[in-house]
Amino acid sequence: MRVLTRAGRSALAVGAVLVIVGLVAGYSTLIGVGVAFLAVVGFAVILVSRPPSVTVEREVRPTRVMAEQPAEVELVIQNQGRRTTPSGVALERFGDIALPVTVPAVPPGESVSVVTALPTDRRGVYNVGPLLINRSDPLALARRGELARSVAELRVHPKIHEVDPYPSGLTRDLDGPNSGEAPEGGVAFQNLREYVVGDDLRLIHWRSSAKSGQLMVRHNVDSHQPRSLILLDTRPDTYSADSFEDAVRVTASIATASLRRRFPFKLRTTAGFVIERTTPAQLLDELAALEAGPGDFENMLHAATQDLGGYSLSIITGSAPVSDLISVGPLRSRFDNITIVRTGIGDASESVQLPGALLINVGTSVDFARAWNRRLRR
Repeated sequence: MRVLTRAGRSALAVGAVLVIVGLVAGYSTLIGVGVAFLAVVGFAVILVSRPPSVTVEREVRPTRVMAEQPAEVELVIQNQGRRTTPSGVALERFGDIALPVTVPAVPPGESVSVVTALPTDRRGVYNVGPLLINRSDPLALARRGELARSVAELRVHPKIHEVDPYPSGLTRDLDGPNSGEAPEGGVAFQNLREYVVGDDLRLIHWRSSAKSGQLMVRHNVDSHQPRSLILLDTRPDTYSADSFEDAVRVTASIATASLRRRFPFKLRTTAGFVIERTTPAQLLDELAALEAGPGDFENMLHAATQDLGGYSLSIITGSAPVSDLISVGPLRSRFDNITIVRTGIGDASESVQLPGALLINVGTSVDFARAWNRRLRR
């Protein structure tokens, strides 16, 4: 990218005017001065036309970080040319913005390391780079920008609040539910099923296998683990920019609280996005990339009726209308506890008991954490 600066354009215009006036008036001196201006501008363009012989290596530390925690990028700039590269300010691309990076002069064959802090105030997945290196002539008449095209990635995870999960060990049947809705892998026998690759061979039921002619294994469930379903409304018309971020933080806090205690959970969004059987790091990676988008609240609830039931249901939304909240009704018989969280509502938390559900209106995710923990610790 090669451009004339404002000074370069002015010098070019002055030179052209002097040459034209000199030709019309027959003044050779004006013509000579005008040609000198044009020659200087031409020399500046030629001087910057040669691209800088530098390479750039980039390392982002760390590559994953929680919002508002520090992160940085280290640039190692090596001069592969035969002349010293001048000092100046380069521009490091970070998402949709450009970060100024002061680059010192680099002697031939040597390299310098420059460390720059990265902004992590907003959740997201950011491309770091490329680096735009500007080259200018001594009179600053022309400038050329070269892109060092290496790119790294930084994932800024949503901030997590310390919240309590729904308590474990609550079950209506000590032998486990007979509908197959308890998480598999416990010690309570439920039924027999066909063997699949990866099953524990110690669970094979040999007598039933002999009768059926195919391997059968015991299907055991853990009847004491609470199963949670989280429904996140991602429709942009129900949120402001800040309240959507609060909703994502609420979702991340509830899901992480379950994952840390190895409680099974499933996350659905109005856009049809589904997360289950994941790790805390994978969950936060997915939530870092999550964006508001069109979706259908009732379709999300209908899809949830096909999921396994369980102990708790959490619905996170913004300023969703009352009609949406009423449509939660068909799910009430499938869960022992239903909590609806609306973010961006007022400046303080408010809990309202609805028929079969608890509605928590909060201004921010911090208000939510206080209200949630206060409710569970009663």
